[in-house]
This record gives sequence, structure tokens and C-alpha cells, in this order.
Amino acid sequence: MNTQTYAQQEQSRADARKAQVLNAATECFRRQGFHGASMAQISKAAGMSVGHIYHYFENKEAIIAAIVERDLLNLLTITQRIRSASADGDILRAMVDDIQHCTADLDNDDAPLMLEIVAEAARNPGVATIVHTADRTARERLVELIREGLQFRGVNCSEAQMEGPLEVLYAVFEGLTVRMIRNPDLDPQILLSPLRSVLEHILEELIFKTAGKAAVGKTA
Repeated sequence: MNTQTYAQQEQSRADARKAQVLNAATECFRRQGFHGASMAQISKAAGMSVGHIYHYFENKEAIIAAIVERDLLNLLTITQRIRSASADGDILRAMVDDIQHCTADLDNDDAPLMLEIVAEAARNPGVATIVHTADRTARERLVELIREGLQFRGVNCSEAQMEGPLEVLYAVFEGLTVRMIRNPDLDPQILLSPLRSVLEHILEELIFKTAGKAAVGKTA
């Protein structure tokens, strides 16, 4: 076995171990909360020693950082999925059509975990930095996606003009996390049509206002 092959196998084993810890920690955080879940509980759920866990994660904050990063990667996968679906270049239409996947991805089990992380970010500066950094990255990717879609429609839009509509979109989708807890019997499929309407309205208003301001500027 050459050095490169050995290194690749070691990295693969390390990645598998990290995923094992993350899955165990995710379940513990869901059940006991961030402070209620001890490293001993996480190690028991993961089937490995606490010392072994510390080999991959120095503390619970580092585990949360990895969970947040994993969620961010999932979001970036969605933006790539939308780009791939927009074969004709109409990204905005692909975004609206992707709502069916987003509602299917809603998970009652994930809702408590996300709220736990957000709550911890409100009182823990270290976790707040993790969450804020991931949010900025997610926003940047979404801005890029929408800007490409607007340019396809012949509209140029600044980030400042997108800020309000984007925050409304985030509020709608993140608010569903709370609704999944308040109403555990909520069927995501009944949200499909209303969410399509909301997204279509926000995007159409953004196009109209941006194009209108550009027209006024040219007239002036």
C-alpha cells in the first residue's frame, strides 16, 4: 500500500468517525438540549470513548459548528439543484418549482435541533459566531442565485434591494420550523401551493420594483 492510498483510507475512516459522532450528538441535542447532553451521553450514543471524541472535536461547540456546517452544505446543495434544474437559464422559475422539494425536506425531528442551536447562539458568543458566519455564507449564495435569475429577466438588482425580500423569505421558511413543533401533525404537502404563491409574489415584486427604479433613473 502506497502512502497516498494509506492517507486516503485514514481520512475516510476519520470522516466516518466524525459522522458517527455528529449523528449521536444530534440525537442527544434533540432529546436533552445542548446543555443537558453531556459528552458522556454523546460518547455512549456514538459507541466510542469520550477521549476518542475529543480526538475529533475539542468540545460541544465544535460539534455544533460541524452540525451547522453540514446544514450549510445541504443548503448549498439546494442552490446547485436549482441551477441544474434551470436548463433554459430561468433560475427564478426553477426556484419556484423547487418548492416541492423544500416542503418534502421539512422534518419534525430537525426542528427542535435547529431551535436549540439558535437559542444557544442567543446566549453563547462562540455559537453565535458559528451561526452568523454560516448565515452570511448562505445569504451570499442565495443572493448570487437570485441575481443570476434577475439578470436572465433583464433586471439588475443590488444586494441592498434584495435584503428585505430575502429576510422575508428566510422568516417564512424558518418560521415553519416553529410551526412543525407547535403543530406536529402539520402535513408539509398542504404548504406547497401557498409557499409557491408567496415566493412568486416576492420575486415578481422584486423584479417590478427593480425594473421600475431603473426606468425612472433612465428617464431622469
